[in-house]
Amino acid sequence: MQAKHVLQIFKDVKKSSSSLSDLNSQKINNKKTVRPNSISVTDVFFGDSGKGSVIAKVNSILLNKTKNTKGVLYSLRFNGGANAGHETLFNGRKVVTHQLPVALVEPSATGMITRGVLLHPEDLLTEINILKKTMGGKIPGKLIIDDRTILGLDTHRAFEFALNQQTTGGRGSTGRGIAPGYASLYLRIPVTVKELLDKNWRTIFSQHYRLYEKMISGLLEGITLGDVEVAILQEAGLVKHKVGSEQLFLDRLEETRSALKEYSTDSMYELLKDVWINHPEIPTTIEGAQAAGIDPYHGVFPDVTASRPLTRAIRDATYNIICHEEIALTSAAMKTTYFSSVGKRVLPMDKNGESMSWIQKDFDEVGRSTGRLRDIYPISIPLANYFKKADGYEYLMATHLDAARKDKKIAVVTHYVDKKTGKETEFKPYQDFVDRLEPKMVFFKGWDGNEIKNIRNAKDLPSEAQIFLSFLAKTIGPIALGTTGPDIDEFLSLNPILK
Repeated sequence: MQAKHVLQIFKDVKKSSSSLSDLNSQKINNKKTVRPNSISVTDVFFGDSGKGSVIAKVNSILLNKTKNTKGVLYSLRFNGGANAGHETLFNGRKVVTHQLPVALVEPSATGMITRGVLLHPEDLLTEINILKKTMGGKIPGKLIIDDRTILGLDTHRAFEFALNQQTTGGRGSTGRGIAPGYASLYLRIPVTVKELLDKNWRTIFSQHYRLYEKMISGLLEGITLGDVEVAILQEAGLVKHKVGSEQLFLDRLEETRSALKEYSTDSMYELLKDVWINHPEIPTTIEGAQAAGIDPYHGVFPDVTASRPLTRAIRDATYNIICHEEIALTSAAMKTTYFSSVGKRVLPMDKNGESMSWIQKDFDEVGRSTGRLRDIYPISIPLANYFKKADGYEYLMATHLDAARKDKKIAVVTHYVDKKTGKETEFKPYQDFVDRLEPKMVFFKGWDGNEIKNIRNAKDLPSEAQIFLSFLAKTIGPIALGTTGPDIDEFLSLNPILK
């Protein structure tokens, strides 16, 4: 969208005291084939936009709508690994998931981990135990894991550490072995849940250990694989332990096998096909991790992930059964008044600081997996539109509506110009190109974020919020849902599917 069009929309919405007419203007049934009761949630920018809270709210809404039918729901995690961090409040209880689907907090839900996820078995069992304690002793929902899911192990985390001693590409990583784990698929040396459950698993994983031992010995002089310390999830948080000897490595894996056997299935293809095609009355949600802004092809290198965090990649994780064109409502979460970023990338900022430092403190802008303080940036229309085209979603989930103050203006980047020539310039996902960009911004009046906590109808929002949402709907995409807080019932529904 060119600057002149964005600026014209800005002028139009500012003329109105309030404007709700175009928040959800997209037609619901504009696709040739739509599977009803289906919603996907990814992320507009660089992640950390409240996807966990959004998917929890969406699941709750859909379950309440179907109480008179089967009263059940399926929800899929389709990408990412232990580096993801999804957080929500469920009836006052704080729930943080990494590999587990958020839907497991619902007693009537089946949470599915599909083959697009990278699974660390030990972290998963710790996460299961944490969720059990949070939810009063057991996981409310049912967990099913595709046994074709690739494993990301301590060996991959150690290899990532070794690579980072020799290169700079991955030094902004979370240290959870995500890139080496996914790379094993392309190197044709992956290990899977299925192989861990195989009767010959010890032979398979002994060979795996020895392979990584050889690779690491070539990168780390005088240090063996067993000596490398890697991050591991414990109930108290992340801690470090040594990979250890081959025997210790195998013993740790053996402790996970019985639990994984309880949850895994060799019939994920048939199960997905049955639910998606034969039972369209059953609500199905798809939960993404990370964001288009860190996709390997569309992120600002080196701050990219190794999975494909795009709506259009859902088909890869589901054996071509779930195609994004058939999902009734494809959406991406976006913090309404700002976005955050953590890593080495440097983006054009709001130099006036209208939406900066106070948000870091008031909204706990710290990475859930890394603990790193996030940078705060103004919403960027050019970035959003570039990433939307890469992702393939249609609707926005506008989170953090409460992240606003009357005494703080809200900055929005309408376009970029080249610092040297002053000419309007489109975004390209390379740091050396981004360094040449100067942001041009407009400003909106803020509103009292505390006053909207209990609002459940968009018509009751302050006029400033209505005007701002109208602008986003017209420049990025129609809005399906807005969140006014992290708890399960703090939201505004704007789309018929969610009412």
